[in-house]
Amino acid sequence: MGVEVENMDEHFDKCASDYDRHFYEDLGMCEFYDEIERQITSCGEPKNILVLGCGTGLEIERIKHSAEVTAIDISPGMLEKLKKKELYPKITLNTICNSYFDVQFAENHFDLVLSTYSLHHFTLQQKMQLYKKIYDSLRVNGYFINGDTVCKDKETEAFLLNNAKEIYEKKQVPFGSIHVDVPLALDTEVTLLSDIGFKSITVERRWNKAALIKAVK
Repeated sequence: MGVEVENMDEHFDKCASDYDRHFYEDLGMCEFYDEIERQITSCGEPKNILVLGCGTGLEIERIKHSAEVTAIDISPGMLEKLKKKELYPKITLNTICNSYFDVQFAENHFDLVLSTYSLHHFTLQQKMQLYKKIYDSLRVNGYFINGDTVCKDKETEAFLLNNAKEIYEKKQVPFGSIHVDVPLALDTEVTLLSDIGFKSITVERRWNKAALIKAVK
């Protein structure tokens, strides 16, 4: 029996209508997003914020100060849900419907780059490329906050990556273009950020299958 997979944008378009309820009620993610809000607050009041894989904007709803927010997501359905929300009135929202790998980020521009539950679909090499873009887009002393799933160890990481590569080879499509989860080990995530040049990397919270990492340029 073949593995049933969907293109990334199609998968999240299907999820859009029930996304918020699923995260808060089925997955019990209130505590996670409360922590995201605390971490945003701990950064002061960042004025220029980039949100990667914003979905319906659960993390954007937790920004409660004046800011210009650039939100990128590959799913038109998710962005439509976001644009209908009543956000904090002093937020200026700009949305981009595209892969964040294909969007050019302004350099030395953002005070905060934020991502939640989006970056666990890619190889180490792809993440290194993306983290370099994030680093270059931040101002000095700017923050990168990533709350995402992580796997338990490097052995599991290797298994998941190899399994995903087999699926992609059978489908003959670029890695990251279909919905296959490949969370990396927490140690790997920290090492990637360190290798890019972030001067301070802290694991702010750890849950059973997720972690919240803050890195400072």
